[in-house]
Amino acid sequence: MNLWEKFNASFSENASKNAFCIEGRFYSYREFVEYINGSQIMLQEYVGDTGIPVGVICHNSIETFAAIFAIWFSGCYFVPLHPHHPAPVNAEKIQLSGLKYIFDSETELSAHEFQAETLCNKGLKSTITQAVSLQSDRAYILFTSGSTGKPKGVPINVKNLNAFVEGFLELYPDLTSADRFLQTYDLTSDAAFTGYVIPLLLGASVYTIPPRSIKYLSIVKILQEQQITWTQFTPSVLHYLRPYLKSLRFNALKHSHFGGESLPFNLISDWALCVPNAEISNIYGPTETTITCTIHRTEIDQLQERIYNGAISIGKPLKTVNILILDENDEIVGCGEKGELCIGGDQVMEGYISVSKADYSTFFVHNENGIQEKYYRSGDLVIQDEGGYLFFCGRKDDQLKISGYRIEPAEIELAISEVANGLKSKVSGYQSRTGTTGIVAFVEKIEISPEILKDKLRAVLPAIFIPEKIISIGQFPLNSNGKIDKSRLFEDYSNLIYE
Repeated sequence: MNLWEKFNASFSENASKNAFCIEGRFYSYREFVEYINGSQIMLQEYVGDTGIPVGVICHNSIETFAAIFAIWFSGCYFVPLHPHHPAPVNAEKIQLSGLKYIFDSETELSAHEFQAETLCNKGLKSTITQAVSLQSDRAYILFTSGSTGKPKGVPINVKNLNAFVEGFLELYPDLTSADRFLQTYDLTSDAAFTGYVIPLLLGASVYTIPPRSIKYLSIVKILQEQQITWTQFTPSVLHYLRPYLKSLRFNALKHSHFGGESLPFNLISDWALCVPNAEISNIYGPTETTITCTIHRTEIDQLQERIYNGAISIGKPLKTVNILILDENDEIVGCGEKGELCIGGDQVMEGYISVSKADYSTFFVHNENGIQEKYYRSGDLVIQDEGGYLFFCGRKDDQLKISGYRIEPAEIELAISEVANGLKSKVSGYQSRTGTTGIVAFVEKIEISPEILKDKLRAVLPAIFIPEKIISIGQFPLNSNGKIDKSRLFEDYSNLIYE
């Protein structure tokens, strides 16, 4: 039985149970299948072949989830698109992935402008059961920020996704159809998959966050009202909740997962008091290695056992994940020594789409005992203790991780140059007073106001890429190597960065 057939069997077995709760409206598995059938019939009217990409404008709607499974059940693979990203951002993803058809249930995205046809599945249902096709090799394509200033397409195959599912479920055998999962991530993020792929395989219920709400307040409201047993969100959410933690209790929560950012002990220890019956899990995984590749599970009273530089361990690899930790000379480091985390195994993608050969420098083949295996260079520095637990120690480069998204400063710098007539900039991250990571852009000899520059950037970049701080400087300070001296920038303009 392949992965899609397993989903189909789960939907049939749990037909009378609740599959989703979306903005207060419950949908049973039986009704969800009817939505899938409707979208699948529409798709098959347009697409005469399997193994092709189909886009989905990802709204908080049952039709969006139905479109995803209709694509999978039809033997195709999907490309998620954000309804509020600037048109040039979506246009580039559509072009790079070769989309001809896009499901959209709510807005009228002018797909014809992007040379793609919109398939509107709003309210589309059918009781006519559709066959589940042989699955294609590929499951989906996500796009990550690129060091060249352009996004990179990450194709994840069904083999990769299936390996993640098996590794995850082996680690959490206590999860059942009685669990209630809170899906908090944007559906264009790889972290979102855990929040609906796992529960739908189990026959459990998925609860979503209203997109027009204040996210952290909605999380609290749903946790309280719906007796959620499993949730995952970024540590940034806890920074916003911190003033209220002493008054919050979520006794029904059994699994509290965090990912996308470093998890500080002093923050999670406060949260632990709110979830007295929950196990805390800290997860880690680049998009190229399929959702999550290492997990640290710990009981609340054991949180302090594995900490490095004030942060909780990112744990051990899932069962089909292999790791190497290499120094600058690509030599394997010893226990307790810092090095770059390199990831191999069945969860590692085959290769990017539509990128230069230089981007493939992040992959290499390791030969051990005559067996060759491809590894992905994460760019993340880690150490491993004697028990095999990994600890995140920072980045080799300037890449930022904000709310679970990887952001390359070069992509923002290129956008600034393009919208402001070659304006030179240096983009970096900084720690705000609330403890979250923000983006600051130092710009040389700017002739427009920072707010006007932000407005120009909003037309070409997703909102999460827009710098919170734009600081005008006369001339960039240089270090002895003739490169921009970032430490001097932070020293000279600290009053403006942290005001």
